[in-house]
Amino acid sequence: MARQIKTIDYDFDNDIFFISDGEKVKFSLDIGDFVLDVNLNNLICGIEIMDASENLGISKEILKNIKNMKMSITYKTNHIYVLLMISFKKNNKEVNVQIPLTLDLGHKTPRQEILVYN
Repeated sequence: MARQIKTIDYDFDNDIFFISDGEKVKFSLDIGDFVLDVNLNNLICGIEIMDASENLGISKEILKNIKNMKMSITYKTNHIYVLLMISFKKNNKEVNVQIPLTLDLGHKTPRQEILVYN
């Protein structure tokens, strides 16, 4: 079952995009322009993207008007794979932005989660 994304926020002036499922954050991992929030179960519960328009290749105008998105997180042994699927308000166009990250969060078995914001 998919967990709900409870917060999508875009700071237009500072070009920072934030996604969260609202769970309590145990710790955050700072990886360049990306900050991953990890919950008490060592699962990703949020992501903050600095210089978001540049890093995602999406204009600031589109980022401030996002209405639907999905974040797929696949936990593999010794790394995770994050895929953002964002639906734009403009012309109902959908763009998939892939963000592969290599992190060790202590997962021993592969699994996949889907988070949805509607």
